[in-house]
Amino acid sequence: MEEKDFEEMRNQFAILKEQLNNQEIISDRLIRETMKIKNKAISEAKQTSYVCAAISLTFYPLNRLVHAWSDGFTIVTCALILLCAVAAYYIHKPVDELNFMRDDFSKVAKVMASFKKHYNDSVYYLAPVVVIPYFVWACYEFAWSRSPGGKSPWFYVGLLLAGGVVGGIIAYHYHSKAVNAAQDIIDEIEKD
Repeated sequence: MEEKDFEEMRNQFAILKEQLNNQEIISDRLIRETMKIKNKAISEAKQTSYVCAAISLTFYPLNRLVHAWSDGFTIVTCALILLCAVAAYYIHKPVDELNFMRDDFSKVAKVMASFKKHYNDSVYYLAPVVVIPYFVWACYEFAWSRSPGGKSPWFYVGLLLAGGVVGGIIAYHYHSKAVNAAQDIIDEIEKD
């Protein structure tokens, strides 16, 4: 009788152990699937910069047709947008190399923390150093150097400022989405 009870207890223990192991796998898999989904927001920011870079390649030929601004300004504009795309590539490269379904959680958390730091640094420190002088040059090009007669140059500065604010809001939206996704991935790993 005792042997039979002991054998039954052993079978129940094996069943419980199997259920527990299956639950851990499901939990691990859910976390990894969630990380993959959140990575899409990070990829959107990179893809947007690539689209902007592709569009910037048309600036020079179009400007040769309409002569809206100087060739130097056009070349610098294209170069800055292409530089942003190259920077996005290198900042996103470690994230792209991750395999969310197989890589260790500590590696994923480390890569995400590094991505978040570099991405924030590029926006908060590098962008103002580049954007402010570029905006001043744009004001000169559009408002004073080539403004049509009869309109105040300050009208064109206002248009540039409005365009810059709209562009900045769109860029910050993608930036925030990517950084928040990276933080969500880190939080998900730390929660487990």
